[in-house]
Amino acid sequence: MTKVLCVTLPQQPDALFEVLYPQADPDRKIRADRYRYREDGLRCLVAGELLRRTVRRELGTTEFQIVTESNGKPRVVGYDDFHFNLSHSGRHVAIAWGSTPVGVDVQRMDPKVKQERMAKRCFTLDEQEFILQSQEEAMERFYRVWTGKESYLKYLGTGLQKSLSSFSIFAPEIAPLLQTRYLQDGYCVTLCSSDPDCVFEWDSESFI
Repeated sequence: MTKVLCVTLPQQPDALFEVLYPQADPDRKIRADRYRYREDGLRCLVAGELLRRTVRRELGTTEFQIVTESNGKPRVVGYDDFHFNLSHSGRHVAIAWGSTPVGVDVQRMDPKVKQERMAKRCFTLDEQEFILQSQEEAMERFYRVWTGKESYLKYLGTGLQKSLSSFSIFAPEIAPLLQTRYLQDGYCVTLCSSDPDCVFEWDSESFI
């Protein structure tokens, strides 16, 4: 079974940052230190803590090593049947995991984004038409396509080596892999998985 968990970050990041930073692994600390703003570093730390908790719960171990494969996709050493993916945006961090490859992408739906320009540059014609079919739902549809593409690339493990405009999320071999949810506070989350048994979990409280 594939699961997705989204958590909400607190409005004030300093206290949680101070709790998570000392217990983070060295690589996660380095990555958090690279961010200019504390809230960006906090998202990085929460992603690492979500992964640690998930591995402990699902694999029964607190001692594990993460390596990055040649295609840029991370994996847990010694657990080839455990697949995971992380994403964060704004006040939300998401983790997806299961026994088959997964990709997840969460994005804050920003009305200031020049959606038409980006769609013409990055989306296929059928995806552009899908967005234009409804003016009222244009933003939701734009982010459904955007997160669908991102999650599919993360599912493949190719990253942006594969052009966003080179495939459509509505292609018959891709569409069945994608599941999208809209969160009440203006975020869009899409999971990409070949597992039909997917469970979305939502923690409406701040991450603790």
